[in-house]
Amino acid sequence: MQGFTAFADRAALMQAAAERMAQAAKTAIAARGAACLALSGGSTPAPAYRLLAAMPLDWMKITLALVDERFVPPTDDASNEKMIQHAFEPAFARGAQFKPMFFATSTAAQAADCAETLYAPLKIDFAVMGMGADGHTASWFPGAAAGALDPDAPRAVIDVFAPQAAGAPNRLTLTRSAYNRVAGAMLLITGADKRGRLEQAMGEPLSQAPVAALFAAGAPKLETYCAP
Repeated sequence: MQGFTAFADRAALMQAAAERMAQAAKTAIAARGAACLALSGGSTPAPAYRLLAAMPLDWMKITLALVDERFVPPTDDASNEKMIQHAFEPAFARGAQFKPMFFATSTAAQAADCAETLYAPLKIDFAVMGMGADGHTASWFPGAAAGALDPDAPRAVIDVFAPQAAGAPNRLTLTRSAYNRVAGAMLLITGADKRGRLEQAMGEPLSQAPVAALFAAGAPKLETYCAP
């Protein structure tokens, strides 16, 4: 498995993840004067985000985007945007920008159309990915993400309906084709069960274990960070 690093505990993983995101941002700013990080939601990466937000980066040149989002308003506890806004409060106070995926439209498909106008032009320098116990990543869920998993999808953001998804079945997500244009990426895994599920996913079709798409040909260089 490419770029696999195991840490003794989650605190060490979160510190290393924050430092790696900071490095990616600094490298992009040095190269092109700006940086864009695409972030996953959920509880796993939040400590790393808080550590990153406290770092003395040139936040006015950094844009934070989302890997995926639930079709819920940012006042909802299930909203990834809500978590990002809280975790990065110090960074936003120092000028960081944010690209939402949720829009208050009638349908998730309409929200995806709005998000597409923001995300299609984005140059994403680094993406932080996660994995669920069912082998999903982003909002690419087993049996519910054929369009999102198309490596030639013409869009950067689409809507997905996944009845099994926690928080909300209607989702907005980066497509695999958009992910494949990212300069670099990190996968955060915590717990022995998830590490075992990731290893199992490597031998399964993408329809059953979409996370395997992160390791497929054409995907950006991936660094996998794992802790108990």
